[in-house]
Amino acid sequence: MASFDLLKPRHRRRDPVVRRAAVKGLTDEEILRELAATDPDLEVRLLAVDRIVSEEALYRVARDGKHLDARLKAARRIRNPRILARLMRERKQPDLMMACFEGIRDHDVLREIASDPGQSVTARRIAINMFADQELLLEMLRSVGDPGLRRAAIERVQDPELRARLTEELEERRSTVRLDRILDSFDAEVVVEVLGAFRDSETAVRALGTLAERGGDAGVRAVEILVRQLRHARGDLRLEALRELARLGAAPGNLLEEMAENDPDPRVRSEAAATLADGNQQT
Repeated sequence: MASFDLLKPRHRRRDPVVRRAAVKGLTDEEILRELAATDPDLEVRLLAVDRIVSEEALYRVARDGKHLDARLKAARRIRNPRILARLMRERKQPDLMMACFEGIRDHDVLREIASDPGQSVTARRIAINMFADQELLLEMLRSVGDPGLRRAAIERVQDPELRARLTEELEERRSTVRLDRILDSFDAEVVVEVLGAFRDSETAVRALGTLAERGGDAGVRAVEILVRQLRHARGDLRLEALRELARLGAAPGNLLEEMAENDPDPRVRSEAAATLADGNQQT
C-alpha cells in the first residue's frame, strides 16, 4: 500500500505533511479548489484557499466546501460584492453570511440584497441596517415590499415626522393587501356592508375609502357609509371618514360647512375648513 501511495501525485498522498508541501507549489485552480473544498487536513485546505486566484473558484469553495473554515476563508478573499450577495442567496448559513457582509459596502448591492425575496430575512435586515445615508435609505424603501423589512427600514429614518408618515403608509398598504384577499373570496357588495357594520374601526373606514375609489355599486355604497360616519360620536373616526371623502372628492359641501364651524374636535374643524378651501367636495 505504501508503494502504491508513492505513485500518486504529492498533493494526493496520505501524509498531510507531504500534501502541505505540495500545495505550496500548485497553480492548477481546479486542483486547488478541490483540495480547499474537500481535503481532511485543515492546513492543506487553508493553504489551497490562499493559492486560488479566481473569484469564481473561491465562490465554489465557499458554496460547496465540506468544511466551514475553508468556506469562510474563501468568502473573505472574494472582493466582488455581487458574488458575495449571490453566495449568501445560495448558501444560507449564518457564519458565512457574516463573512460575506464584511466585504460588502456597495450601496447598490445592499439595496439589491434588501429587496431580494430570495435572500434570508436576516440578510435583508442586516442590509437595511448597513444604510447610514438617509437619502439612500429612503430610496431603498421604495423597492422593499415585505412589510416586516419595510418596518425595519422605517425605524432607521431619523426625521420623526417622515417616520410617522412612512409608518402610516405601511399600514395603509397592509390594509389594502388584506382587503384584496377578502375580495378574492367575497362579492364587493357583501364586503362593503360588513365593513359598514364595524362603525368603531379606523381600519374599516380606510378600507371603505379604498372600495369607494374602485367604483361600481359597492363604491357608491361605501361613500354613503363614509358620509354617515361623519356623524360618529368619536372625533378620530369623523376625521378619518372626512379625509377619505376629501381624497375621493366626495365630501358633502353642506356638512363640511357645518363641521368647519361647529364640530367639537378642532382637528375635524381644521380638516373640514381645508377641504372647503381646496374645493374638494360634492356640490
